[in-house]
Parts: sequence; C-alpha cells; structure tokens
Amino acid sequence: MTKEDILRTFLEDELFVEKKYLKDEEAKKFRWSQLHGNNLIDVIKVAIEGELQKESANVTEKKINTLLNR
Repeated sequence: MTKEDILRTFLEDELFVEKKYLKDEEAKKFRWSQLHGNNLIDVIKVAIEGELQKESANVTEKKINTLLNR
C-alpha cells in the first residue's frame, strides 16, 4: 500500500463525512499532495509518513505539535 492508499482508507471512514471534513466521494479522489487546509487531515498525513519512514513516536509527536502550533 502506498501512503496515498493508506490516507484514503482513513478518509473513507464515514465520520469524515458526518463531521463535514469531506464531502461524499471526495475521499476516493483525494491525493497526497492535495492541500485541504484541515489540521486533522494534515496530522494523519504526518503520522502516516512517520510510520512509513519508521520514525520514533517522539519524532512524529514533535512534528505533529509543530504543525498544530503554526
């Protein structure tokens, strides 16, 4: 699975539509490089990237904190 496939798997969860993070069917068309301006999606991307690069949890946590403190 690519990082884009993993991201889509998360985004296809019905909660993203219920909470109005995404519109119906938008998750299937979502691209990794696509900017959405949504912190939740950005955090998921950082977490996926960290897992694929086998970063320690501390490094990933610091990246997420930096992202959220902007």
